Amino acid sequence: MRNFLETEKHLITLQHESEKRFLTEFRSGSYTQENPLVIKNPYLINPLSAVICFNTAEATTAEITVKGKAKEGDITHTFAASKEHILPIYGLYDNYTNTVVITLGNGKTSDVKIEVEELNVNRALYCHTTPEYFGKDLMLISSTTPLIDSAKTVGFDYAGDLRWIITNKQSWDIKKLENGRLLYTSYRTVQKPYYTVGFMEMDFCGKIYKEYRLPGGYHHDGIELENGNFLVASDNDFEESVEDYVVEVDKTTGEIVKSWDLLKILPREKGNAGDWNHHDWFHNNAVWYDKATNSITMSGRHKDAIINFNYDSGKLNWILGDPEGWGEEWQKYFFKNVTKGDFDWQYEQHAARILPNGNVFVFDNGTYRSKNKATWIPPEENFSRGVIYRIDTDKMEIEQVWQYGKERGAEFYSPYICNVDYYSEGHYMIHSGGIATYRGKHTDGLGAMLLNKYKDEHIHLTLESITVEVQNDEVKYEMKVQGGNYYRARRLSLYDEKTHFTLGKGEFLGGFGVTSEFGKVKFKDAEGGVPAKHNLSLILEEDRLALRAAFKEGSEVFLELKGASEVKFYSIPTVVHDVTAACVSFEEQKDNDFQFYVSREGLAGDFDIYLNIDNKRYDTGFSVKL
Repeated sequence: MRNFLETEKHLITLQHESEKRFLTEFRSGSYTQENPLVIKNPYLINPLSAVICFNTAEATTAEITVKGKAKEGDITHTFAASKEHILPIYGLYDNYTNTVVITLGNGKTSDVKIEVEELNVNRALYCHTTPEYFGKDLMLISSTTPLIDSAKTVGFDYAGDLRWIITNKQSWDIKKLENGRLLYTSYRTVQKPYYTVGFMEMDFCGKIYKEYRLPGGYHHDGIELENGNFLVASDNDFEESVEDYVVEVDKTTGEIVKSWDLLKILPREKGNAGDWNHHDWFHNNAVWYDKATNSITMSGRHKDAIINFNYDSGKLNWILGDPEGWGEEWQKYFFKNVTKGDFDWQYEQHAARILPNGNVFVFDNGTYRSKNKATWIPPEENFSRGVIYRIDTDKMEIEQVWQYGKERGAEFYSPYICNVDYYSEGHYMIHSGGIATYRGKHTDGLGAMLLNKYKDEHIHLTLESITVEVQNDEVKYEMKVQGGNYYRARRLSLYDEKTHFTLGKGEFLGGFGVTSEFGKVKFKDAEGGVPAKHNLSLILEEDRLALRAAFKEGSEVFLELKGASEVKFYSIPTVVHDVTAACVSFEEQKDNDFQFYVSREGLAGDFDIYLNIDNKRYDTGFSVKL
């Protein structure tokens, strides 16, 4: 008797089931403005959200006000006229009985009480700003260290109060789309240490409207283009290299319509940064499209380089950074410094972008501040900063025109992650989210990796995030959060004129393609099941079969799916690649833990699952219906 794997439901499916339940309850009852149906955390991953449901005899607008702890914390939004009102509520407080005031178009009002229990989450240690400056916006910070239970992706208001949270393990950047929803990473990984299956369109309730799945997964960054398509960081061949590939994704189908491979644009071995390794040779952490020059800008942490190339041809336009180690033939792509006064090159930078005036804005992590190990700057003497460079691509000259953070020294030093944002000329955000100290001393170690190294010594490891906004060189906002590192910050409004909450099940777009098969495999059947030392895990998801196990590096391992009329073999790579920049730690990783996924595309029928390890064939005892 074989054990058939049950399909693990995707979050989109679970959310749809939750939605159907509350809609059935609502539509089978008689809910009014005075006695509405209130569903807390309707989409399962944001306990600071709710939906309020009621009917009115006539179509009318409905204004909601989520009352703040002070009047300045009130959040108000008006929904379009309807008879059936299903209102998404954002911005609740935890450990608090919230009041939501509903005002209909005829002026009739009512109060709804929503009690939310206390959440285990890191709070703002301080938030220095004013409601006059910050308004009703929230500062969202995405967790880089979700292995720490309290380090969630969260949003804080002007007072530093928690008003938004995502409770599952997601990270990377968050951007607001033209339709008012969020561009955010998928919660499923496709390869360790942190490559996800793709990205999602999500609202502030946490409801997923679309999951875009990519053959090479997603990491770090993505943007929405003017045509509605997405330009995102992806991967091509995980076994050859990572983080050197960018793709354009069709907004409607999820299919890849264009791609760029940096192995065809740049040399792999030249201009190496302090954390360079052969596999992760570029480590792209930013994607930006500049319409004025029809060009793409990317940030190569492991080259200490910001690069720009033509969207149509892929031809390299320029490289911004320290030219040491690139060789004579590449010097023509670099800028000559003509700054009169303070100037520093950026090192192991993040979040590079082109401003409307053509300047380059970037978070300069400053890691080591040299390509030569003999002259590396120790962390306690180092600094990170936001910096703006003016570039002249005709003369190939560069001038440093603005910076913030250098004056703060090591207290603002983040050797990894972080970002900057541009609001208007002279109005910027600088987020130093990767600050770490071990035994009281600043370190070049990356917080997400230090968690694994010092998992039993958390008391000695301090992780912090500092987010600053500067307007005309005056600090108008500063927030510090302790207890985790936070990849990026993004200032967003919960409600606006584009707020678009829609019922219905989310879509799965794109796909992984058909997984490549190996050929025939010779083996000898082994007695018993798979040895316990391999720690085998098999999960059947809605769109793939997921295998995780521990193998000796270099072992010859095959996954076998044996059907009634066909047998399929898949080679499981067991090469351990260097990881010098794990920006996010979704789960504790060991070198000999391996992940492998078989797409369900092109598969149909019943299959028994076997594992072939170094010519020995083990029966897992499991089967699947595909």
